[in-house]
Amino acid sequence: MFTPSKDIQDGSAIRAFLTRCGLTDYESLVERADAGPDWFWSQILDLANVRFSRRYRTLRDVSGGPAGIRWAADATLNLTETCLDARIEVGLGEKAAIDWIGEDGERRVWTYRDLASESARVASALAARGVGAGDAVGIYMPMVPEIEAALLGVARLGAIAVPLFSGYPAPAVAARLNDCAAKAVLTADASRRRGKPVPMESVLVEALADVSSVHTVISLRRFGGSAADPRRDLDWAATVGAAKADFAPVPVASEAPLMIAYTSGTTGRPKGVVHTHLGVQAAATTNFLLCLDLKREDRHLWMTDMGWVMGPLTLISTLLAGATLVLAEGAPSMPDDPFRLLRLASEHGVTHLGVAPTLVRQFMRSDPGPLARYNLSALRIVASTGEPWTEDAWFWHLEHICRHRAVPLNISGGTELFGAILTSTVLHTLRPCGFSGEALGVGAKVLRPDGSEAGDGEVGELVVTKPPLGLTPTIWRDHSRYLETYWSDYPGVWRHGDWARRDSDGTWFILGRSDDTLNIAGKRIGPTEIEAALTATGSVIDAAAIAAPDDLTVC
Repeated sequence: MFTPSKDIQDGSAIRAFLTRCGLTDYESLVERADAGPDWFWSQILDLANVRFSRRYRTLRDVSGGPAGIRWAADATLNLTETCLDARIEVGLGEKAAIDWIGEDGERRVWTYRDLASESARVASALAARGVGAGDAVGIYMPMVPEIEAALLGVARLGAIAVPLFSGYPAPAVAARLNDCAAKAVLTADASRRRGKPVPMESVLVEALADVSSVHTVISLRRFGGSAADPRRDLDWAATVGAAKADFAPVPVASEAPLMIAYTSGTTGRPKGVVHTHLGVQAAATTNFLLCLDLKREDRHLWMTDMGWVMGPLTLISTLLAGATLVLAEGAPSMPDDPFRLLRLASEHGVTHLGVAPTLVRQFMRSDPGPLARYNLSALRIVASTGEPWTEDAWFWHLEHICRHRAVPLNISGGTELFGAILTSTVLHTLRPCGFSGEALGVGAKVLRPDGSEAGDGEVGELVVTKPPLGLTPTIWRDHSRYLETYWSDYPGVWRHGDWARRDSDGTWFILGRSDDTLNIAGKRIGPTEIEAALTATGSVIDAAAIAAPDDLTVC
């Protein structure tokens, strides 16, 4: 068990929000949010100071049922007005927005004004090539400052950002660009990974042989790459660098897509999860600024990739908070630098850190002795997501990373929500591997197969009964698949696809995917259970279990 210190609790954003709402504890806020979604989400938008070009008259239209809720349907806005323009207007123009560190030690710092200017140049450069509002633009880049300007520049133009995992091979890139009919792609010649440049632009060129819609590629060339097709492939420095830095944000309808976040496709054709300019701001504010206590004075580091939802979520949350994003390219752990992530946290005064259980298990393979050299006293929050914890890994990170001072906050949700279904807060005593409560405004429940609510300690399906602002409204150009995938099992209820339980003390636990089940000789078991058994031996650091046909067990 771990109880956050009184000073962290008293100074937290969630405590201040409770006071603002006239409430005394987190559980009463959950109840009020579930009972009054219109009240709650209007409070969240006010807290985030979301800027509208045309403000809504009706926040939530439920006439289409839970699966068809429309949010602020009569409003227009552009995310970059809140995340960039408003930050500069309140005096943060010269504050560091991005503090970037390369694998080779190179460092670049961009202020909020720098980020706004580069984002405007991206929008200007794309507009000059005929890309406009509603057009899809792929982003296939490493984690360098320009990738953040890429996402924000596409948003400022009113176009649709399509972030792609930087490690995708050509067929995966082509499949996603074809699905969204992308007009342009922002890329780089290579990414530095474990000391070596890993090609990216050449992979993209291979992918584009099967994509007819892309007419423009703008590439950040750091390693001497050259254009494959001079008519299509442009150099970032010459194109974006020469573009105008005062591009005005294009207002779009609140329901217009900001981005299409593709799932991995491990359970079928990749799903293009749609997120809107309004929805991502609400989700980021609720999950990061409130529950994960991200504040203006924080320096936030969460090593991820823009192709996973944590990449955009981390950027948008940091900007909404007015904080500084510590951005690191490359691997969090390397043979000659096994604790690189923690070294960076020490050297760059990180106060708000993100980790994953798999990464912690990798850290556990190394002698923890060198960690004594790292000053992690600035850390206040250590957040985690992505997969279930094992107790040994949770206690290791409590001792060696949190050092029994920083608060270990666990969250779980998904790409489709741009945030959490379950969360933890600094106001709770935290049990190992668990979640201290449901996320705000989601109406989380655990259901039996017949739709009745499971009892304390009983395993069932984790569902959302109060669709939040931030939940994807659809799958790109495949709404029927959206309804079938998420809304068909329980009438009017969103099924996320996780097994979960809630214990009598209010702690929740995720137990693995319910839609990823192996049938072995008539016995149904999830890969997570097999993987957990392997890692529990102490001889296996990480594991992945998949099904394979077997004549005897009919697997």
